[in-house]
Amino acid sequence: MLSIRLSYIFLYNLFQFCGHTWILANTIARFLTFGQDALADTFYSVGFVMSLCQLLSILELFHIADGIEKARLLPRFIQVMEKNGLLVVIILLEEIQSKPVVCVQFFLWNILDLLRYPHELLCVMDAPSISMLWIRYSLWIALYILSVANEVVTIYQTLIYLGQTASHSASTHLFILLRLYLPLLTLGATVTVWQLLKERQQHLEKWSKSKRK
Repeated sequence: MLSIRLSYIFLYNLFQFCGHTWILANTIARFLTFGQDALADTFYSVGFVMSLCQLLSILELFHIADGIEKARLLPRFIQVMEKNGLLVVIILLEEIQSKPVVCVQFFLWNILDLLRYPHELLCVMDAPSISMLWIRYSLWIALYILSVANEVVTIYQTLIYLGQTASHSASTHLFILLRLYLPLLTLGATVTVWQLLKERQQHLEKWSKSKRK
């Protein structure tokens, strides 16, 4: 049973890593080929794979709850929900999909996951690396703050668009929801950073103790 669980979590992390590697390679290739014109259709080129990866990331909440993955549940819950929530908004509003800020958001999400999943794979193989540990809990946190700031910009631009189409009841409801969501996003990001800093300290202390032995 233990072997099946380890095989499953290894394959899951490998799938996510491969999916985000494909997204990054596709995004860079399109940008080198088409230049700034590639920014407008980033969602159309990688949106399906990004949506699939983010939808599957909901499984990570069950991984943590079941003990397959050793991590704090609350920050992961906030991360998963904020990504999938914003992704739903982008999917619903085609006019937002072509904005450069969406391309930047996808790029930041992509980099964050490419920094995280290799660390998770090494942990599953019981071969942790201090370099990957530092990247996962130092560089990652800084990029996460930048990603949240870009999410705020994305929501702000969405609110501007919805304000111009407020005559539709659906647009009005979504406008109100996003206005209420902004302070929740800020609060959730603050809690996430605080929790991850505590998790970082625990992992670094554990690594130092293991090295002394």
